[in-house]
Amino acid sequence: MKLPRMRTVLIVGGVALVAGAAAFHAWGVAHVRKVTGNEPQGMPSCIDCHRGGGPAKYERGIARPTPVDLAADPRGRLVYAACGAFQRVAIVDAESAVLLRFIAVPGDATGVAVSPKGDLLAVSLDDQKAIVFVDPAEDRIVGRVEVGLEPKGLAFNADGTLVFVANSGSGTVSVVDVAARTERLTAPAGRDPYRVAVSRDGARAAVVARMASLTTPEQVPTSELTLLDARTGAIVNRVALPSCHLTEGLAFSPDSARVLVPTLRVRNLLPITQVARGWVMSSVLASVDVATGAVSLFPLQSVNRAFPDPAGIAVSADGATAFVAASGAHVVASMDMRAMRVAEPLCDASKDERFSLSVLWMRGRTDVREMPGDVEFVGTGTKARVAVAERLGDSIALLSAAGGALVARVALGPAVDADAPRRGIGVFNSAEFAFQGDFSCRSCHPDGHTDGLTYDFEIDGLGRDVVLNRSLQGIRGTAPFKWNGLNPTIQRQCGMRFATVLTRADPIPEAKLDDLVAYLESMPPPLPPAGKDPARAFTTTAVERGTALFFRMKTKKGVAIPAEQQCVTCHPPPHYTHLQRADVGTGGDHDNTSSFDVPHLTGIGRKAPYLHDGRARSLEEIWTMPGVEDHHGVVTDMNKNELNDLIEFLRSL
Repeated sequence: MKLPRMRTVLIVGGVALVAGAAAFHAWGVAHVRKVTGNEPQGMPSCIDCHRGGGPAKYERGIARPTPVDLAADPRGRLVYAACGAFQRVAIVDAESAVLLRFIAVPGDATGVAVSPKGDLLAVSLDDQKAIVFVDPAEDRIVGRVEVGLEPKGLAFNADGTLVFVANSGSGTVSVVDVAARTERLTAPAGRDPYRVAVSRDGARAAVVARMASLTTPEQVPTSELTLLDARTGAIVNRVALPSCHLTEGLAFSPDSARVLVPTLRVRNLLPITQVARGWVMSSVLASVDVATGAVSLFPLQSVNRAFPDPAGIAVSADGATAFVAASGAHVVASMDMRAMRVAEPLCDASKDERFSLSVLWMRGRTDVREMPGDVEFVGTGTKARVAVAERLGDSIALLSAAGGALVARVALGPAVDADAPRRGIGVFNSAEFAFQGDFSCRSCHPDGHTDGLTYDFEIDGLGRDVVLNRSLQGIRGTAPFKWNGLNPTIQRQCGMRFATVLTRADPIPEAKLDDLVAYLESMPPPLPPAGKDPARAFTTTAVERGTALFFRMKTKKGVAIPAEQQCVTCHPPPHYTHLQRADVGTGGDHDNTSSFDVPHLTGIGRKAPYLHDGRARSLEEIWTMPGVEDHHGVVTDMNKNELNDLIEFLRSL
């Protein structure tokens, strides 16, 4: 073929290809409009809605001996560490700073407690809906009890007859009979119950919920401290901690009169305009009067020195000193408890905390390795130490109980080079990328999930587009992001936009941003409320009936349902989203748009509240609030039982 002729063929072919692509794009846009009734987002592709295949795969990575919870042996020098997905409990001699050995357990160890005599361990298994009892002298399991979903912290009562278990995923506390190896009773304990403590006089047990309870968007959020009779398990009081969340530790005062709870205080009802003044969130120590439930809030930060993501707390036997970890700043601070008692009238929970007061009780700070968590006193006298779980250091730091200086560090395993997801965990949990180090990604997304709160970002106009904070678990393959679907990648969502509207600091460096994305894409969706085995908690026939309702194309009377009103049109498997925006009639007077990004439904049963502004506190409310009718799928022909079946299917995803 001659060169001029070849050039002609190439030009004609190129023109035809461009024309064909344009025609296909136009057809795709028209097809999406016709089927969904909505304008397509970006460049529509067949795979957006017809991807098929199975669910996304999430790489868990190499299990490392991450100490997520500590317990001190009451007899002296030993400290036990629950090592998470490493599925072991580490035994450390705090006096000689030596790792003695590991005890293997049949699941992810997320909590550990020691009996009053030191002869029995209780270990919570986060992935097993169970706790096990371990004989530490013989390194063997001597019992197992089924409890709630994702058990975390736990504690024996004073005589060792009961164990209280915080069931994070179920929102309950289990009271376990140690001798009978049975769950005696369960009770609600707020949203995401996380840690448990028992008073020294043996009268009370306290369970703290990590996240704020569900409210309507205009209400001030509160997290819950549940007080129980430590002898019987009966509920004694439920104490609301105002504007508090991300609560991961608690301790009783030695006189058993108060419960001390380090926590974040959020101001989500205000526009996010005052990051520089600490008005977005601040760290406090909540002091709760056990007898009356009265709450005082002591600031843990000063005007110009943050204390991001407070975690574990330990109080000395004489009540003079407390040590508190700041997970987001990788420090442990000592506190003068006597000064706090004098200043208590100044720290009423009904008032905003006065940061300038913190100099009265905050003493020294000790730098530790990344993401310190639980804190425990171990040993007595001059050999007393403060053990700190360095979660991302795979180690336990031992501080002097007298002044807080670092005495020794015990590695729980050999040093291993971190892969991208592991490095990304460090980025996610560090407050260094926010103005003055006030907060981290984790401050609003514990474990990559959601705090369930709504926020007003002024980039959309003050009081406009108030939006629910969405879960980051299971977001791989679900682009675009943000409720208006304007961010095509996680890098865009967590990079420049994050710096502009929230952290008010330099963007996360590109290499670290890539690590952060690798971590976010490694997280699977939340387990459904039934855990790994839905048949154990869901009525199988109800799920089957609900499945049929979700995928139906006709009403009960046999009338065809338009494609744009069929559930599966906007929520096709495997993520149960078509990756486009949709208008389902949920826009409000203060929204700049009525078309929102269609959320993925995997793990939806654990993502309350719902809708873009969090106004639906349950899946039921999505369809039962006034004015919904059939805008958000055809539901008005269903009776209550059928709606329950549909919801049961959604909760099983």
